[in-house]
Amino acid sequence: MHILGFDCYGHDAAAAIIRDGAMLGLVEEERFLRKKHVADFPSNAIRWCCEVAGVAPKDLDHIVYYWNPRLSRGQRIAHLLRYFPRSLGLVWSRADKEADMLRIRSTLQREFGLTRRTRIHFAEHHLCHAASTFLTSPFDKAAILSIDAAGEWDCTWMGVGEGLDMWPIKKLSFPQSLGILYGAVTEFLGFKFASGEGKVMGLAPYGDPDRYIDRFRQIVRTTDDGGYHIDLSYFTYHFLGRPNWFSPKFHQTFGPSRHPEGELTQHYKDVAAALQRRTEEVGLHLARWLRRETGLNKVCLAGGVCLNSVMNGRILLEKVFDDVVVQPAANDAGTALGACYWLWNTVMRQPRTYVFEHAYFGPWFEDDAARQAIKAEVGSNRGVSWRKINDAPEQAARMLADGKIVGWYQGRMEMGPRALGNRSILADPRSDEMKDLLNARVKFRESFRPFAPSVLEKKTGEWFNSSYPSPYMIMVYDVLPEKRALIPAVTHVDGTGRVQTVSKQHNPRFYRLIEEFERLTGVPIVLNTSFNIRGEPIVHRPEQAVECFLKTGMDALFLGDYMLTKTVESAARELTEEQLVSAHASAAALDNQPV
Repeated sequence: MHILGFDCYGHDAAAAIIRDGAMLGLVEEERFLRKKHVADFPSNAIRWCCEVAGVAPKDLDHIVYYWNPRLSRGQRIAHLLRYFPRSLGLVWSRADKEADMLRIRSTLQREFGLTRRTRIHFAEHHLCHAASTFLTSPFDKAAILSIDAAGEWDCTWMGVGEGLDMWPIKKLSFPQSLGILYGAVTEFLGFKFASGEGKVMGLAPYGDPDRYIDRFRQIVRTTDDGGYHIDLSYFTYHFLGRPNWFSPKFHQTFGPSRHPEGELTQHYKDVAAALQRRTEEVGLHLARWLRRETGLNKVCLAGGVCLNSVMNGRILLEKVFDDVVVQPAANDAGTALGACYWLWNTVMRQPRTYVFEHAYFGPWFEDDAARQAIKAEVGSNRGVSWRKINDAPEQAARMLADGKIVGWYQGRMEMGPRALGNRSILADPRSDEMKDLLNARVKFRESFRPFAPSVLEKKTGEWFNSSYPSPYMIMVYDVLPEKRALIPAVTHVDGTGRVQTVSKQHNPRFYRLIEEFERLTGVPIVLNTSFNIRGEPIVHRPEQAVECFLKTGMDALFLGDYMLTKTVESAARELTEEQLVSAHASAAALDNQPV
């Protein structure tokens, strides 16, 4: 039996497919369309999922959509009447989205020629988030916490999973949304909602949270019953909708919004710091209440706010729960996966046989495709040489140890927003200048953005203040004080790192690269960042990897078993100022496209 799950018309459209409970594939539509966080109907992702399963779309047994547009109509009508007539703005802002959702059945039939053979289901949004993390976990029973901007009407969902079932014990509904609060302030800081929140998390350590923390504690207050309450006098999103976030009171308190390319003054850094601290405090408050209320020592996290790896790390490190599982595609892309298992396990009552152990479920390409891409993209470029090699991990490790910047394109693409060693740009973490060099001349992005350390799983506790596995860059740990000077390129300004622990079982090729780097340098860590430039999705096809390699300061590209190298000593340093200005301008233009 084939079940396909998908999401769209919000952000991060994606599709997933399972066969008799076995995970076959998950991919985001942005990788095909080359538009970050795209919300479009994921026709490309659905077709690819069917191809990898060897089934035609019209022969699918079940299709599950991540949203029930008919749910919570009573709550929405009550909200409309409460704020009428101003709430008409919210109605109009959501009208197109909900109209598209109500037409999902006809859209699927038109796109893929579906017949009555294929049953179509509409699943509750937060149940999809919950299923994506609990039903694929190794736990028979666990607490579940899902926090995002909003589902049909709920914004935070706290509950329990046991066996095949999941049920809420507390829900917080629109407009009480921690995700919208974080996203709104993200736009105040000059970044994009549902896209730039990770930038705010990276910016926060440069600010002083104490300057505005009392204000944010007034804006979002925790309650004794395990919830929180947002002071809506600072906002207008609850009756005008996006992007009309703020009332005059917010700007009277925090000043004017920053232009996307405006100066990042200390004022904006301090706002980011206070927002981040308050988000962590509220997340910990929810988690502690859930622990007390359920008595369970394991928790499964999902929802876009749970991409906040600093908050997740604190939930683990402060021992709120003994075990913490976070869905790597915690944003809406992961609901495609959750939709499949909600139907298979909870609705159909099939036993749980699948445990999510790695995130390598996207497309892959054989060596012939890599060779064709190299020939097409490199052509007669005399500044690049290429050849097939026998030991890519060993060659790449040697280059990293020599200070080179390496593109690493191997195997199946990762799911989720973070590169986990198959679509990565790698560098030496020991270099004092590498962070600035990568941001300015390879990624073409803001200078404050940090880079992640990928560490051999068995060596994690020797370098960080936790040895708990973090395979998806979804937890932030402290770098041990005595190690910080050894790996400055992956140690953030506050002494932390967004850690990826690398398992030999699940990515032997990347593991061997790091192992070889350790043999050469004594350091079992490499710097790992996603294979893209600012404003673009992670590369999908081999030719995109070659193109990105050619137009940036990467020194080498390992494309499967092919190695491409530039003939200059250091490609990043060879870029002219004119090239840099052009590249940064192009990246900024891409970054400012609407989500």
